[in-house]
Amino acid sequence: MTAVPKTEPALSPAEAKASVALGDLERSVGFVMRIAQLTAFENLFEELGPTEVRISEFTVLVAIAENPGVRQGVIADVLKIKWSNMTKVVRALETRGLVERHVPPNDRRSVMLRVTDGGREQIERSATKMYRSDRQALAMLSDEEHAQYLALSRKIAGWPSQAPEDSRR
Repeated sequence: MTAVPKTEPALSPAEAKASVALGDLERSVGFVMRIAQLTAFENLFEELGPTEVRISEFTVLVAIAENPGVRQGVIADVLKIKWSNMTKVVRALETRGLVERHVPPNDRRSVMLRVTDGGREQIERSATKMYRSDRQALAMLSDEEHAQYLALSRKIAGWPSQAPEDSRR
């Protein structure tokens, strides 16, 4: 008779994930930030579903709405979007009637952007879900930890530690 090797009980998916070691990667801020971002986005994708705008589109819409007439390249640089990808995002938003492109007469090479009424409506429909999802993704943090995490993230991004006050809230 052959002896049957003794097997360990199966781990739950959460236990299996927790048991994976990543060595020095676990001490790499950039790597951990990327995993944290992907974890937060999982929640956001569930919240938005397939009918809303994509995260990149929402981000570009808000940036344009907050800066009417801004040049496309400036938004691309601030949001760290390759210019060719920014062109694709803007083209998709324009096709859906959410933004308008204007070429200024004094500089035919640049493109200025404005959000349409439809774009503003899309922002309103998506904003609550976006911001609720953001807070839910970080629900394990206290309000103080959330504020600290946001301030540190803004500092890493090269921005002031606090966002300017929003007069609309």
